[in-house]
Amino acid sequence: MEKFNNSIPYMKHKITEDDINLVINVLKGDYITQGPMVVRVEEEMSKVANKKYGVMCSNGTAALHLVAEMLNQRSSVLKKNIITTPFTFVADGNFGRYIDAEIRFADIDLKTWTINPSSIESLIDENTVAVVAPHYGGLMCDMVRIKEICDSNSIFLVEDACHAPTATINEQVAGSFGDASTFSFHATKHIGAGEGGVICTNSEEDSEVLQVLRSHGLPHWSKRTGFGYDIDNIAFNYRPNELSAALATSHISRIENLVATRKEIAKEYDNNLDWNFYSKQDIPDGYTHVYHLYPILLPDWSLRDKLLNYLKDANIFGQIHYPPMNKMKGFQKYKSDTPVSDDISSRVVSIPMFVQINDGEKLFVIEKLNNFAKSI
Repeated sequence: MEKFNNSIPYMKHKITEDDINLVINVLKGDYITQGPMVVRVEEEMSKVANKKYGVMCSNGTAALHLVAEMLNQRSSVLKKNIITTPFTFVADGNFGRYIDAEIRFADIDLKTWTINPSSIESLIDENTVAVVAPHYGGLMCDMVRIKEICDSNSIFLVEDACHAPTATINEQVAGSFGDASTFSFHATKHIGAGEGGVICTNSEEDSEVLQVLRSHGLPHWSKRTGFGYDIDNIAFNYRPNELSAALATSHISRIENLVATRKEIAKEYDNNLDWNFYSKQDIPDGYTHVYHLYPILLPDWSLRDKLLNYLKDANIFGQIHYPPMNKMKGFQKYKSDTPVSDDISSRVVSIPMFVQINDGEKLFVIEKLNNFAKSI
């Protein structure tokens, strides 16, 4: 077969009858904006991340922005810098731009494609206020070493766990390492609520500050006196809604099954793709991968557009995760020495990974990828 009848996207959300019923119940209830479903998400996600507190907001990028602003309002450092990697979504880089901080780009590990702790360590100075460490594709970065580096230098660690809910290192779960850990409920993520995000922390003070920042700077109703209110620092409207929260709770309740399905899909790719031609992420001993993405690496950058077009002609749609942030117009002013990231970014392709992909679609994707390899 040259072309599949239906398109096979790289990612696709799944809505169940339970999801629909939960949303209908919200619509019939007393709250559409922030209410009891939001509180439920916060409680459940704090358990997922093994943290004490959760603060839900409108999306994963808002979660990062809220943490950045919290640090900014506390910091007395005039020429701040933050450290992240260019091999991630731009939201992690914008963490620094939100607070007018210099962005220092750390390279990634050649085998795992996650941010390299040694590269982070080489970029730290007395003005470093945060390290933003994103997991990639479903595999955690070396959070044990990164946390050691941040703790020894008194640097705030932001763990971007959007790609890796329930992933582990030596049985310690994603989201449990950071001073603040962020998750996304975008439709393509494991917990696909359309939009939404959450910040998890062990600090009661931080959770209270983040709640105020997400709601215009308004103090919680329980802490107001009288009928008026006072506003101090700048804040935002990043409040979540009950509809997204309802979808999120439904997905959280079956997160283990969603991850197990992704692992089964990954196993078929692992067992059947031509690994003499393609390469994949190494999974270190003691790590678990939860496959938000299934990225593969081509042997040469010049082949990527050829592969993507070849797949498109067959109704298979790949994606690039990620174009190198340090080469983008908005980030070129920041110095970077990231040869591994630059190389991986030029050769990586994400192939279809979603829970409802069927056997025929998987076999067709594998066939086309292997046929392409044979043609080169």
